[in-house]
Amino acid sequence: MSVMSVSDVYSQASTSTSTKDETVMGKDDFLALLVAQLQNQDPLNPSDSTEFTAQLAQFSSLEQLQNINEELSGFEVYQSTLNNIQTSGFIGKTITATGDTLTVEDGIATDIAFSLDDSSASVYIQIYDASGTFVADIDAGSLSAGQQTVSWDATDDNGMAVGDGVYTYSIMAVDSDGNSVDTTSFISGKVTGIDYESGETLLLIGDQKVSISSMIRVEENETGDNS
Repeated sequence: MSVMSVSDVYSQASTSTSTKDETVMGKDDFLALLVAQLQNQDPLNPSDSTEFTAQLAQFSSLEQLQNINEELSGFEVYQSTLNNIQTSGFIGKTITATGDTLTVEDGIATDIAFSLDDSSASVYIQIYDASGTFVADIDAGSLSAGQQTVSWDATDDNGMAVGDGVYTYSIMAVDSDGNSVDTTSFISGKVTGIDYESGETLLLIGDQKVSISSMIRVEENETGDNS
């Protein structure tokens, strides 16, 4: 995995905001038009002074608006860079976020965490690989409402061990009357890095990428926790 420095992030942001759209008229273009108008006016019927003053006022307003826009663009770059720097503080902390992925590393799968809005008579979990191919299903039985954790032995439906990597899962739950029960799945783990390359700041939990907007809890690791 390639690592981008903060200076690289700032440099890319600055380049993207400084690109000028040549199809949009700027203050220099309006000034050139104003000068051309003065040079080519009829000396026997010069421009009305009131109209000329109004044009100068419009030009001044345009310049001020463009200056404000440039200042705001610079502030946006600064704020984005500051946010990226602050995000690095999540590294080493344990977070919980909404999501439907899990990882298998060295033949061991992370737990499947989710919550049920109501008690469920039957809960089934289907697991898929990175290409979306069905791998295995889990009959979790009946579960009460609230947060739940289910383990997967990292084997497919034929009992064969699956390869290491990132997997997705879906949950189907029904109550005793056969009605569907709403579920919310979660990702939980220690942040191992930050990914800026996609244009969105993503937290890394191993090979899993988690959007900051999906994060619902951050916890300090206990002293002496080196996992």
